[in-house]
Amino acid sequence: MSRRIPEEVIETVRSSVNIVDIVGQYVQLRKSGKNYFGLCPFHEEKTPSFSVTEEKQIFHCFSCHRGGNVFKFIMEIENMSFPDAVIRVAELGNVQLAQEFTQSLSNDNVSESSETTKLKAMYNDAAHLFNHILVNTSMGEQALKYLHARGLDDGMIEEFNLGYAPTKELLEAFFKEKGLDHQLLRKSGLFVELQDGSLKERFRDRVLFPIRDPRGETIAFSGRLLLKDDKKPKYLNSPETAIFNKRKVLFNFDKAKSKIRQEKSAILFEGFMDVLAAYRAGVKNGLASMGTSLTNEQVYLLERITDHLDICYDGDDPGQHATARALGLLEPLTKMKLGVVHIPEKMDPDEYVKKYGGEKFDQLAQSSHETVVAFYMRYYEQDRNLSNEADQLAYLADVLQQLAKVQSPVERDIYLNQLAKRFGIEKVNLESQLQAYVNKSKQDTNQQNKQNEVLRKDRIVKSKNDQRHLDRVEKAERLLLYRLLHDHSVWLKLREIKDFSFVHDMYQTIYIIAEGYFNAYNEYDTARFLDYLEDEALRQILIELALGAYAKDASEEEVDDCIDLIMHQSPLENKIKDIKKQLSDAKRMNNNDLVTSLTVSLVNLLRQQQVEKSTSL
Repeated sequence: MSRRIPEEVIETVRSSVNIVDIVGQYVQLRKSGKNYFGLCPFHEEKTPSFSVTEEKQIFHCFSCHRGGNVFKFIMEIENMSFPDAVIRVAELGNVQLAQEFTQSLSNDNVSESSETTKLKAMYNDAAHLFNHILVNTSMGEQALKYLHARGLDDGMIEEFNLGYAPTKELLEAFFKEKGLDHQLLRKSGLFVELQDGSLKERFRDRVLFPIRDPRGETIAFSGRLLLKDDKKPKYLNSPETAIFNKRKVLFNFDKAKSKIRQEKSAILFEGFMDVLAAYRAGVKNGLASMGTSLTNEQVYLLERITDHLDICYDGDDPGQHATARALGLLEPLTKMKLGVVHIPEKMDPDEYVKKYGGEKFDQLAQSSHETVVAFYMRYYEQDRNLSNEADQLAYLADVLQQLAKVQSPVERDIYLNQLAKRFGIEKVNLESQLQAYVNKSKQDTNQQNKQNEVLRKDRIVKSKNDQRHLDRVEKAERLLLYRLLHDHSVWLKLREIKDFSFVHDMYQTIYIIAEGYFNAYNEYDTARFLDYLEDEALRQILIELALGAYAKDASEEEVDDCIDLIMHQSPLENKIKDIKKQLSDAKRMNNNDLVTSLTVSLVNLLRQQQVEKSTSL
């Protein structure tokens, strides 16, 4: 636990927030029984195994086994130190902290800045510099006129901190004046290193869109050429660095996430300017990927906060082709309900806002939602003459194959009625052909499910093999540890037993730390006690105990049995069991050197045991 942060501040923040509210700002949680469940933010999964226990104010993932209290969650998900996590939790929970405290804590951390922190500070400084050049200098006049012509006023430019990188190089001198060394500049991605080791600015004569992480910190740039040059790419992104991985980032996610949760849906746009045009029109749940399609990581980022994703790409033919590609990639990847916002007149969002105004675009985004099938029914008409029988048959085959993926009988019936009426075909004939596609789809699905089941069973077997077997003594230790923490009479009883100690060091360590805790607090609180444990293995034990299916009340007989079993356990026998376990693991891993060493230790322990037995006789 940090020495630089007063205990009363930690306690104030902890007691003022609900872990469900804090975690809910990062993970879409659903209540099941007493607990809340969602997709784990620390690893990819399709079935929720991440739980939040409101009663105990802790989180735990049953797959990756990460767990802890609200501070630990923020430390993990935002890669923060403990003091910074306390401040962040206070911010998220609207808890007011004394300004002098947060300022002094910030000053304490300056000397401990990691490379990641320094890189983020660099990008923050660069973003403000480029924004200043755009807004306040003659070098940025042309770029500012361009953005104004695209419909972005000064308020939008300021809110998104847009900037301009001039042709004149000044960034290296700017950073060296701040005392940053050459190696950090090399690693930043803001420069290109030449063969002679000198640095050249990556972004020149480009309008810059800052790319931010979920917290809103600038971690990269995307630069658009101000003047067309066939020898250069229209858009240039920062390379991947220690703070930027384009597969894991969505443009505007930091601003959009709260609106996405509120509206329970997100809108995916094709480009950054589309997101800004929509934002200007009042559509603030819009995002854009860093490439041509969403990656697994970006899909997972969205799945944690919403069940619904609409695609709003350009209304022209290339945009519709891109929409079809995006749907084709997304459908196998996600359980989110997918839809399409269709922009008429083959316009892009920016053009539509300019022609009809922001209010009309807001209405379009709110009400003009197509289902996936409705989109394909319109999309498959492109480049086909539906008065031609061959094109009709091809069109119907394409649409029916899409319709075969729909699970709802009512939805299928609606579209079959539309097709029968439009083409003058008996509905029964369409149903017959659809059923053939459904059967084929089921076969494919069953085959995939079988493969998934094999993988699932493999994971279960592996998980069981990885689980450590607990003998009678260790089970007793866990139960007793749970009782002494939750029932103060058990704690007092143990304190009266001279020379009592747990057999296993990890339980004894928790027992010793508990003494310091109970000197400070009269009542046990799992979330609070977790801050006393710095070792991750000890934290995991405490969380497992908190989530264990123990009877509410302890009987005196149960406690006495546990104490008796623990105190009469031979330390030598325990060492032999431990060595045998290590030996088994070493053999499984083919670690011959370790097998030899452990075998020698085991032989010596067995000899010692034999001597003790003969002496006792």
